[in-house]
Amino acid sequence: RLRPLKGPSEEAPMSKVTQQGQKKRRRSSISELARAKSAELRSIKKELDKDAPEWAKKFLPFIEMAIPFLAATHAVTDVVAPHVIYYGTIAFKFVKEREELAYGILGFLLCFFGGVYPALILTFETLHQCDLDRTWDAIMDIHHERLKVRKKYDEAVTQAAIAEGENEQDAKAQGKVPRAKFSKKLSIFFEVCDPIKVQDAIGILWGNWLCVLAALNLYFAKVISLGQGIGEAIQRILNQFIVPVLKVALPEKFHRWIPVLTGYVSKAIGVSVAWSFQAILSAVHSGIRGGILMARMGFQYLAKQKGKEYNHEDSFLDEFVGYSAAVVGVIWQMRRDFGLPFPLSFIMFPFTFAEWWIRWTLASDGTF
Repeated sequence: RLRPLKGPSEEAPMSKVTQQGQKKRRRSSISELARAKSAELRSIKKELDKDAPEWAKKFLPFIEMAIPFLAATHAVTDVVAPHVIYYGTIAFKFVKEREELAYGILGFLLCFFGGVYPALILTFETLHQCDLDRTWDAIMDIHHERLKVRKKYDEAVTQAAIAEGENEQDAKAQGKVPRAKFSKKLSIFFEVCDPIKVQDAIGILWGNWLCVLAALNLYFAKVISLGQGIGEAIQRILNQFIVPVLKVALPEKFHRWIPVLTGYVSKAIGVSVAWSFQAILSAVHSGIRGGILMARMGFQYLAKQKGKEYNHEDSFLDEFVGYSAAVVGVIWQMRRDFGLPFPLSFIMFPFTFAEWWIRWTLASDGTF
């Protein structure tokens, strides 16, 4: 008998009260982990304060400012990464075992979200052409090496706590590995990691990312040019009318930030306007592709469930259903102004963030 799948934490179903308590504990664990990592990073900065050369000490104020962000990122990654890996593995297994159904769902997503995530969809298509299995294997290799380092790290913390007669959690909060020596932490990394595996994985991911950037630049060349042109035009207007006002309103010590601020504002407006036009084109194009894909794969899946075969060349039903779904999908996206309703917008926030990050990268004057 097969055992039922459980979540990353391998826990049994819980009541609502228990789930709420677990959410509170998870939030507190993230905050505790962030505080512990912040204390660890500050101890590293103190070591650099003493031992770093003079030229390196000039960067210490920037390190100090980045510590809260780095600590929070590390804490969130520690909590989120296992879930992403777990559900990503389930998704890959689902695609392998039920290919027709998986592609039918993909067609539905293209049909109803093609104008919302055009850059993200093209990114996944490019990764699929670059062998998505190798990309996922590279991510898993890096994740496994990270787990090995983390395990050794926790063992070192436990040994330090036992040696000094302290509680293990207190030792972690104070960043003792052992006696908070940064060189010891680096030695743990070099001792445990497999350099060949990490090098190959990073090479695969970097090569695939370059392919994605090339495909995005080629496909969205007109959008990039239009966005940069609109941004430059808005920048000239801001320089003529807004910058003089800001120079009068702000103290002189802040004047050097004015070009940076106006540059970001003009670029944001240019990107938004250009991608608004592209969203309409992408919605129509993805709607037609997705509708046909959803209909054909859906009929193939249903025929396979009944032990029959379906040939789309012998029927016009898939075209009728596909084009009808495309019309409904495009109209739905345009009526929603290429946005998502509330529950869905919250669930899809990581994908929305990735979409806008890709768009901003493409608009960065060709620099990546």
